[in-house]
Amino acid sequence: MKTISKKQRRWRRPLLAMLGGLLCSLVFLAAMLGGGQTAFEFSRITSDALMLREGGLRLGARESSGRVVLVSFGETSAERLGGQPTLESDRKLYQNLINANAAAVSDLRSMACSGPDDFEANIRPYLDVMREVSPGGNVSRDVFMTLDVPFDTVMSYRDQIVHHGMSFRAPTMANRHSRIFPLALHDYYSLSETIPFWAVRKLAGETNRSQQEVYVELNESGVIDHWLSRFPEMGNLLQLASGSESLEPNPNSTPYSTGEKEVEWLGFGSEFPTVSPAGVWLDYGFQPSELLRLDYAAVSEGDFDPALVEGKAVLIGLELGFIPASERYDIPVRETQADVLDVTGVAIETLLNGVTMRPVATFVTPLCLIGLSVLACWLAASWRGRWAFLGVAVMVLGYVAGCIWAFRNGWFMDMAFTPVSILMAGILGVGIRFFEEIRWRQRITDLFGRYVPRAVVNQLVQQSELQAIVVGGVTRDVTVMFADIRGFTQFSERLQPEDVLEELNGLLEVMVKCTFDEEGTVDKFIGDAILVLFNAPLDQLDHAARATRVAYRIQEALRAHKSGLSIGIGIHTGKAVVGNVGTPQRMEYTAIGNTVNVASRLCDRAAAGEVVVSGEVTKQLSDEFELQSNEPMHVKGIAEPLATSRLVGIREPGNE
Repeated sequence: MKTISKKQRRWRRPLLAMLGGLLCSLVFLAAMLGGGQTAFEFSRITSDALMLREGGLRLGARESSGRVVLVSFGETSAERLGGQPTLESDRKLYQNLINANAAAVSDLRSMACSGPDDFEANIRPYLDVMREVSPGGNVSRDVFMTLDVPFDTVMSYRDQIVHHGMSFRAPTMANRHSRIFPLALHDYYSLSETIPFWAVRKLAGETNRSQQEVYVELNESGVIDHWLSRFPEMGNLLQLASGSESLEPNPNSTPYSTGEKEVEWLGFGSEFPTVSPAGVWLDYGFQPSELLRLDYAAVSEGDFDPALVEGKAVLIGLELGFIPASERYDIPVRETQADVLDVTGVAIETLLNGVTMRPVATFVTPLCLIGLSVLACWLAASWRGRWAFLGVAVMVLGYVAGCIWAFRNGWFMDMAFTPVSILMAGILGVGIRFFEEIRWRQRITDLFGRYVPRAVVNQLVQQSELQAIVVGGVTRDVTVMFADIRGFTQFSERLQPEDVLEELNGLLEVMVKCTFDEEGTVDKFIGDAILVLFNAPLDQLDHAARATRVAYRIQEALRAHKSGLSIGIGIHTGKAVVGNVGTPQRMEYTAIGNTVNVASRLCDRAAAGEVVVSGEVTKQLSDEFELQSNEPMHVKGIAEPLATSRLVGIREPGNE
C-alpha cells in the first residue's frame, strides 16, 4: 500500500490550507466587487450597526464639542406664542441670541422669493432685521431668490444669506442624503459655502468670506475642477469676478481648509448642478440626540440661560412634526427620522473634530481580505481544537479592532465581507485538518491494523508523534485470556504445510472475531495459541465479564468446527504493565507481569473444551455466569494454590 511520507504530510496540509483560504477569500472578494453599490451598502450598514447604532455597541462614538445648540419651533412653542413665528418673534430670538454672545446664529427655515414684490413685502424685512441685529454678519438665513430680483439688491444682503443645501436632495442616492453634506452652493447670484462651514469659520473668529475667497479655496482643493467635470454647464458661474486674475483648475484632490483644521472631501452624484458634487462624510459618532435643544418660544421671550449659547453656533429650525416628508432624513444611528437641525448639527461637530470619513486605499481591503483569510485557514488547519478556534477568533476580533481604530481616525474599512471571509476560512481550515487526520488515520489503521490490534492503532494515531514512540508503559488492572489449540501438533503432521496454515488461520479467525465482538485486544499469536487483553488500552469496567463471554463464545463456535479441534482457555485478572515494548525500530504493544504468567498456566491446566478462570475473575462475575469450583490448583511459579473455577455456561437474559 502506498503511504505518504512524514515530509509530505508536513507540507500537504499547509498547502491545502493556503489554497483553501485563497479560494474562500476570492469568493468573498468577487461578491464584494461584483455586488457594486449593493455590496458597499451592506458593508456600510454592518459598520453602522457596530459603530454608530443607538442602543448598540456604539464602538465609534465620540464626545461632542458642546459648541452646537439647536433651537426648534414645535407644539410647545406654538402654544406659548399662540401661533406661528412672526417677524417680531424672530427679531427677539436673534437679538436675545446675539446679546448672549452666540458666535453664529443660522436660521435653517428656508425662505423662497417668488419675485420683486414678494421680496419687498416678505423677504427684505427679515434680512433687514438680521443685519440690524448683527451688522457683522453673524446671523444668517437660508433664502432663495428668483433671477428677476436685482443683482445688486441681493448682493447687498450676501452676509445674511447662507444655504444649508440639504433641501435640494443633492446626493442622487437617497441613503447617502444624510451621510454627505455638500461643501458649497451657487444660487445664481453668488458662490458660497454651506452653513456648517460658515458656522465653523464664525466659531474660529473669521469674518465672512467673499465669493472670490470661496472660489480660491474650492479651486485649491480641487473641488472646482471636480464640479466642472460633473456639470460643464456651470462653467459660466464657477469663475472669478470680472477683472480678477483667472486661476487654472487644480486636478489634485487635497483637504479643504476650514480655518483651524482641514477636512477630506468626497465626490458624489448630485441632481442639481448648483450644488457642489463634493462634500464631507458626516460622522454620526456624534449623536444628534446629544446636541442641546432649546425651545424657540423660550429663547424668543428671553426665558433661557445665556451661558448655554455663549460662544457657540446656534441653529434654528422646525421640529420633525412641523416639516414635510421631503425635509426628513433617514440617519444611520436610529430608526426614527431626523430633521435638518440634526443633520446640520452633526455636520458642524464633524468639521470641529476634523476627522471626516474616507475610504481606505483601494489595495487595502483586498490585501486584508485575502491575507487574513489565508492565514486563518492555515492557522485552523495547523492548530488543534480550542487553539484553532481561539486563534481564528483573535484574528476576527483583531481585524474588527483595527477597523474601530481606522474608523476613529477617519478611515472606512469593510466590516462585512472580510470578517466573514476570515471566519469561513477558519472553518474551512478546521475541515481540512479534520479530513486530513481522518485520511491519515485510515491509512495507518489499514496498514498496521492487520498485524496489531486496531484498538491500539486507534489509540496511537490520536496521540502526538512523540507520545506514540515512547518506550514504556503503565501499570493497570487487566484481564488476560490465553487460548491454546489442543492436539494441533499431531493434527498438522497429517496435512501439507499450506493446509496446516489454512486450518490455523480458520481457527484463529473464529477466536479473533469473538474477541473483537467484545472489543478485546488481540495482543499476539503464539504459534497455535492466542493472547488477548481486556481493559487495555481502552478502559472497560466489565473487563472480566467480557473475557469470560469471549471464552464461552469461542468454545461454542469451535464445537461444530470442521477441523474437529478443541482448545483450552485460561483467564486471570490482576495488575500488569501495559504499553509499548521494544525499540523505536521495532515495537510491540503487550502486557508484562505475573498476571500474564498465571493466565498462561491456567490455560495449560485447562482440558480440551474447558475454560478455567481464577478466583480473582470469579469475584468480578455476576450470576449470569454458571461456574463450577475446582480443587485448589498448584501453578508453577506460585507458592500458594490458586482457587479456580470452570465455566459451565452463561444464562441468557430472560432464561433462568
